Amino acid sequence: MPKIDQYDLKRSPQISLLGTEEQTANLQLTLSTASTAGVLTGTVTSGGEPLPGATLKVFDTNNIPFAHTITGPLGQYTIASVSAGSYRVTATKTGYLTPDVVSVSILANRPSTLNIELSPDPDATLNTLFGKVNQSAPLEPIENATVNIYSVSEDVRTLILTTTTNSSGQYLAPYLADGDYIAIANKEGYFQTESAIQTLTNTEITPLNLFLIPNPETNTGTISGLITSQTTLLPIANATVALYQIVGTTETIVQITKTNSGGRYLFGNVAEGQYVIKSFAQINVV
Repeated sequence: MPKIDQYDLKRSPQISLLGTEEQTANLQLTLSTASTAGVLTGTVTSGGEPLPGATLKVFDTNNIPFAHTITGPLGQYTIASVSAGSYRVTATKTGYLTPDVVSVSILANRPSTLNIELSPDPDATLNTLFGKVNQSAPLEPIENATVNIYSVSEDVRTLILTTTTNSSGQYLAPYLADGDYIAIANKEGYFQTESAIQTLTNTEITPLNLFLIPNPETNTGTISGLITSQTTLLPIANATVALYQIVGTTETIVQITKTNSGGRYLFGNVAEGQYVIKSFAQINVV
């Protein structure tokens, strides 16, 4: 039957003994936390073989981390001073899949054994590209840029995956087989950019940053609206509409158009800036 500490080991003061002296050493032992807690122990294996160097982690029932440890040469682990109660346990190691958590109950004053089996990750030997997509000038991350990864073989490109950058401009392209690849980044309002060929082998994790240059011809907006009669509230067809750009106190016409039969106008390809719309309508007189 396994044993567990009831009281913690305590040391007495140093005792000096001369000749036939009689000395006394009394100790007051402190109740061991092990008497109100338990021990979690077990073995992590893969394919029935011990798995050294695996990380075993314990969570409480609210999935808050409680403790972790690393398995020894024989795949064994021990976590002491675990308060009695229910816990969730899992394990991990590079090259293996993380299994679902396993529930375990810890009882006071006794060890609890939990063995965990890990399965090899079939994608563990594949390669990864990662990096950021930035605006070239000023240097700023670009969110929601599209990054396409193509494999390259004898000048033939094959799309492997498409991903999108996050708010920090970051992208991640995992699980790429050994071979040659290029990355192409796109976003509305920028010129497309293409990386040099990247040769990936032997489970490489390779950084690759991409830079986009703003395209002034596409990095524009629109201004539109309706021209109506203040008296009848009906749309006015063929009204003249002028788009003025404001720079300082100067207003300059940059586009002129006419409304359609529904009184609608639309200015496209409008660059960033400050604008004002002016409109009027004329009729033919005899």
